Amino acid sequence: MSFVIAIFFKRTKVSNIKNIQVKGPVILAMNHPNAFMDPSAFSALVYPPRVRYLARGDAFKKGVVTWLLQSLGIIPIFRIQDGGKEGLKKNDETYNIVNRLLRNNKKIIIYAEGLCIQERRLRPLKKGVPRMIFGAMVDQNLKNLTVVPVGVNYSNPSQFRGDLFFNIGEPILVNDYLAAYKEAPAKTMNVFLADLTVKMKELIVHINHHSSEKVIKHLEIILKHDFIKNRNLDATNLEHDFLLSTSITQTINKTEDIAPEKVVELTQKTSDYLTKVKKHKLKDWLINPAKKNKINYIFVFINCLIIALTFPIYIVGLIGNYLPYKITYLLTSKKVKMVEFKASFYMGFGCVLFLLNYIIILIVSNLIVTSGWTTLLVILIFLLCGYICLYLSPLRKKTMGMIRFLQLKSKSSNTISDLVNSRKEIIDYYNSL
Repeated sequence: MSFVIAIFFKRTKVSNIKNIQVKGPVILAMNHPNAFMDPSAFSALVYPPRVRYLARGDAFKKGVVTWLLQSLGIIPIFRIQDGGKEGLKKNDETYNIVNRLLRNNKKIIIYAEGLCIQERRLRPLKKGVPRMIFGAMVDQNLKNLTVVPVGVNYSNPSQFRGDLFFNIGEPILVNDYLAAYKEAPAKTMNVFLADLTVKMKELIVHINHHSSEKVIKHLEIILKHDFIKNRNLDATNLEHDFLLSTSITQTINKTEDIAPEKVVELTQKTSDYLTKVKKHKLKDWLINPAKKNKINYIFVFINCLIIALTFPIYIVGLIGNYLPYKITYLLTSKKVKMVEFKASFYMGFGCVLFLLNYIIILIVSNLIVTSGWTTLLVILIFLLCGYICLYLSPLRKKTMGMIRFLQLKSKSSNTISDLVNSRKEIIDYYNSL
């Protein structure tokens, strides 16, 4: 999975991993936007330690499925909408498993929202979360039990080669609530849930209003370069991307509360601008005046030279990897309707099909050449060329964008000027908020 995650995502980062690499029992309270991808990626990126996690109990079918899920460290949790009141009774066994694992100082993920939904906000946390936490602490006398909030942040959660940022917060010592819990259990659990909600919101991009999601996504594209440059941040650091997103979100959230008409106006401005940019098959970075010194025919020539020199690598990479990639894409597009499951099945189909693809290459190579070392070399070449293609393909697209920009500039400089002015107007309007 470590290998697959490294290929599937363009960039990944886990902040403050030290907060879970501790001795003692830990419950990880996490938001849940992306089905199987969330636990798979987190487990691979933080290992060691190994983490277990709770998943919907209705997925545990009798036979090999249950054995497989349990061997992966998955613990069934039953919700009333899945199995009714009868299903809830099965949770007694779930709590026993959780308690036993915590007693042995294991780490367990719970999805505190109680559902998987692809939104850039924290849904209300379930009341069963503090019940499980305090129940485990009291029953097992776990004085060192900690709850660590984790925020899951994707750039494009349902797409291949997006970014993934796990933002791990400061541990919450459950023992600090114990005295109050003994006096007033219900009230203390509500207080704990409120405290956990605040801490989890700080770790994700929390957009208050659905209507603001579009403009925030647009502003992340338009403002990134200037935001990073003005604050001397690192454009490759996902934590700094997160700072940009939270800064924009806070501004838009506040504006929505006091002057929602301004958000509507800004949404219209960004939509009109990006529609015009897309119409000319360009990207925002090409319109940014700060990039004008890097968009010229000299850079185009250098890029074209690199593309020409690496063309054999590109072709070999396509020959060895295009078919399973394309089939994976088509299968996911046609078979998976729920957006929350697209990335998970994309990765799942890809794992199987790429493995089969390389088994076929191994067999065919072995029939053509007699040396086992030569066969392994063929496999290695296809793998490396395929991996390099992941970077050559964006370079080719970027170069074509530069060519289209320069052609449009020479044919219709007024069009470029209008786009630059529209972009500046958007930035000025945002700054006024």
